[in-house]
Amino acid sequence: MGRAGNIILTLAVSVLITLAGPARGEMKAVYLYNLSDFSGTIPFSSARISIDALRKEVYVITGDIIRVFNATGMEIYSFGADLDVGILVDAAVDEEGNIYVLSFSYERKGPIITFCNFRGEPLSEVTVANVPTEFKGFIPNRLIYRNGTLYLASDSAMMVVMTDRKGAFKAGVDLFSLMDIKPDRISKFRNEKDSQPTEIKRENYGIAGFYVDHEGNMLFTSPITALAYIVSPDLKVESFGKRGSAPGKFAVPRGIARDRSGNYFVSDILKCAVMVFDRNFDFLIEFGYRGFMPGNLIGPSAMEIDDDSKLYVTQLMERGVSVFKLTSE
Repeated sequence: MGRAGNIILTLAVSVLITLAGPARGEMKAVYLYNLSDFSGTIPFSSARISIDALRKEVYVITGDIIRVFNATGMEIYSFGADLDVGILVDAAVDEEGNIYVLSFSYERKGPIITFCNFRGEPLSEVTVANVPTEFKGFIPNRLIYRNGTLYLASDSAMMVVMTDRKGAFKAGVDLFSLMDIKPDRISKFRNEKDSQPTEIKRENYGIAGFYVDHEGNMLFTSPITALAYIVSPDLKVESFGKRGSAPGKFAVPRGIARDRSGNYFVSDILKCAVMVFDRNFDFLIEFGYRGFMPGNLIGPSAMEIDDDSKLYVTQLMERGVSVFKLTSE
């Protein structure tokens, strides 16, 4: 397809995405591109993403390597294969461009946090210290850096430990205890024919889409309750979401993120769509939808938003990372 054809296709996708939302919505999501190298789109599947806001670079973590992309979505370098720290799980970048890499080592039987310079060269190991007994033992699979704090979270344990950049314990949060799960939120998801009350146990649940916004709020979704949760720094909890197939309703919510205007983004892995809500949790638009055309999504999961209002969405089935430009009218 020639350049003119690409332009026409991109415009068509933009129109379709805009029409997917309600007429009253002011936000638009325009598909831009997928993260690529000189050979084309890189076929990531269920990758993790981190943003270096200062350098406008995007880090994608895929298990054995960390790829770094510039502001136009092209790969500029990679690192991690020679770290010798086990399976790479997640990464985060601080204000100075230093990189924190979370990995899991079967040999050492636990998680490792490696402190690297901006080139990905390992400098030291961050040892998490002085953790209270109730927050010991869980294995984190999320690492986020915000405003001097490292957030280590576990989807399955539903716990978060916060440390300073050197690993000194600052606080811990048991997300499960804050969720206030109601049996009526989960009965249809489990089994509509089951008339027995559902026993609420931690091991039967789990969180998804863990995210920390610029105000220090912790965001996550619960696929089993079909709710998105917001936990403020003082541990006040809000939630929103309704189960259903109509626009703005959740089937299986997965990823979550928030922009600096206060809008919330929730990906739904079953609907293959991203939904946008304002700061009051009012539904604005929904876009993506299952398919293999530019702008379509297959199993969208983790998301990140940069300071240029670009939304990065990871997908399943080696569909890579799709990038959308968010605009308001």
